[in-house]
Amino acid sequence: MSNHLPSIFPLRDKEPEFEYKLTHGNNKLSNWLEEYSQLSLGRENRKRNWDEKTIDEVNEEDSDDMTFSDNDFSQISGNAQPPKRRLTSSILSPIANVTPIYPNSASSNDEPANIQSRTPGVGSQSNTPISDMEDQPQQLPLPSPSASPIQSSIKQDINDPLENYLANIPTTQLELVDLIKNLSQFLDSNNRNHVIFKLLQDVNRSSLSTLNNVLHDTLRRDLLSNLPSEITYNILSQLDYKSLYNISLVCKNWYKLINRSNVWIDLLKRDQLVEGQNDINNELKDSKQLIKQWGFDIPLNKINIYQLLYKKRKIIYNRWMNPKFEPRRISINIPSPGNNVVTCLQHDDDKIISGVDDKLINIYSTKTGEFLKVLKGHEGGVWALKYTGNTLVSGSTDRTVRIWNIKQGKCTHIFRGHTSTVRCLDILHPVVIGKDDSGKDIIFPKEPLLVTGSRDHNLIVWKLPIQPDDGVKLSELGPDDSNDDEMVDESAIGYDANDPSNPYLVKVLSGHTQSVRSVSAYGNIIVSGSYDATVRVWDLLDNANCKHVLNGHTDRIYSTSLDFKNKVCYSGSMDSRIHIWNFESGELLHSLEGHASLVGLLELSKDYLVSAAADSTLRVWNPSTGEPYSKLEGHTAAITCFQHDPLRIISGSERLLKLWDIRKGKFVRDLLADVTGGIWQVSFDFNICVAAVQRNINDKEETFLELLDFSQPPGEI
Repeated sequence: MSNHLPSIFPLRDKEPEFEYKLTHGNNKLSNWLEEYSQLSLGRENRKRNWDEKTIDEVNEEDSDDMTFSDNDFSQISGNAQPPKRRLTSSILSPIANVTPIYPNSASSNDEPANIQSRTPGVGSQSNTPISDMEDQPQQLPLPSPSASPIQSSIKQDINDPLENYLANIPTTQLELVDLIKNLSQFLDSNNRNHVIFKLLQDVNRSSLSTLNNVLHDTLRRDLLSNLPSEITYNILSQLDYKSLYNISLVCKNWYKLINRSNVWIDLLKRDQLVEGQNDINNELKDSKQLIKQWGFDIPLNKINIYQLLYKKRKIIYNRWMNPKFEPRRISINIPSPGNNVVTCLQHDDDKIISGVDDKLINIYSTKTGEFLKVLKGHEGGVWALKYTGNTLVSGSTDRTVRIWNIKQGKCTHIFRGHTSTVRCLDILHPVVIGKDDSGKDIIFPKEPLLVTGSRDHNLIVWKLPIQPDDGVKLSELGPDDSNDDEMVDESAIGYDANDPSNPYLVKVLSGHTQSVRSVSAYGNIIVSGSYDATVRVWDLLDNANCKHVLNGHTDRIYSTSLDFKNKVCYSGSMDSRIHIWNFESGELLHSLEGHASLVGLLELSKDYLVSAAADSTLRVWNPSTGEPYSKLEGHTAAITCFQHDPLRIISGSERLLKLWDIRKGKFVRDLLADVTGGIWQVSFDFNICVAAVQRNINDKEETFLELLDFSQPPGEI
């Protein structure tokens, strides 16, 4: 067969440049490749001229053992397509108008054909020398070694796949490129790299420059965009807002990642600028107003509403913590005869409700401080107050509990049954308290309940008559002119706890031997603290029976708190100690010491337990372990009121209203500087602070509500 194809192997008689030893009797090209793969490319004393050796020479050397058939030629097609590559086609695509080297080609005579090669023109230039490319630690993209038929040496049987490749003689540049590519898989990785570098030595500078750019782009890795979304999100969740903003400027892909809503929602929660999803939903009820007030300097097509909300909340928080910032202040004079104490204070973004010891409950606008309504009906001072929605509950020295429709300003129900001052109360809402045997949620109570505690030693559990709410804000209704009438509305229906037919009575809880001073309730559990120095745990699922009597304090108990999820309750006493109890087992877990006087106030949040005492200090504790975090000193008299959230504590005493950083345990600023008397109550949310204070006006002590607003939009300051 070799006599019929003299032009295919013009170098068949040339002496081989390397000596080799046959490892297979059939003397195939695979034997030569195997021998080549075993050469030591790292030895300097070995001469290597593989770049001068062509595939024609290799074929010539093995031509005696190669056979061809008509079928082999019939498979040649001029429409062969190049394989997909990671490099651009402008660099590696073959030139179609090159004369084939085989006799079947139209330009072939009996003489060997010359291969004409030409490098495609490219636009970029580079001065990078070839030797520099060989020194680069990064190699060209290569097939995975696992995909190669061989690793270190080639051992083949008679059905050698190499035979199949060599049996098909290429007639076009495209087929030749395919053949070279297919043959390269029989080389190990070192020799394959060697071939690539030898080919690059024949590439001109312009093509090398373009190739360098392609390789540079190919080897670049996007640390965020190319990672799985879960990992990317986890990385972003570790960054603060400044870092997120800076990396969003790097490129468009990173900007898109940073601009996702969930990134800023989680950052709001992580930085504790919102307490939960409800805060976010409330803020976004009027998103147009939010954009108008806080996004006026941002193009509309670039506004991320959650990022804007973060901006707003962060600015407001920084205002709180900046002693130089002066919030908008509204002073509300409480019109009451005599020097009356504000005993109760609550507020939301619509209204402020205050109870005083002069029988009245006053309601004001949070935005303007405007007087809206007065609730009349009690015959004694109001000492307990709480509201939910449009329903307000109050307890008084007149021994009654009254239910009010806030917007109508009317008392709808009067609960009688206590024989002394109603000193404390709490509202139980339906919540999930566990799972049943089938895995379904257990919800208790089925309807809202009210728990009241009195100086008569007893607690009473009532069904709470919820008042309808039309969703309209009280401030939108404006002042009620009928409040000028001194007549008290007597249309409310009274219900007596001693009446067996009372539809609202659930249970009377008896057991304490002295005044019930504090009550905390959640789900089916009620915890009460009494002047008898005991804490009692009541279980409404067990017919409201007393589950435990917790003994350990040696003096009156003034404050309690409840952590239903962790089955823990807390009590503060005149013995200056705080006890942490397991209300399921009745076990005393920790006794916290540090205060030097009556612990009159306790407040619990997810991360902190805060206590305030008559020794003029506040203390911050770990609610799980009782570990003391910080001691806050600065007041000069007993702490009369305080409130905290995950970021701040605001506390009041004689003439002082102070703001503290709860995480650092440090004083931040005095919020009021002109108070001359006591500070009775304080209530704050993320935007405003309301304090009930005494000031001397014309040698007369008068009671005021001081409203401090930190949430003014930048354009209104």
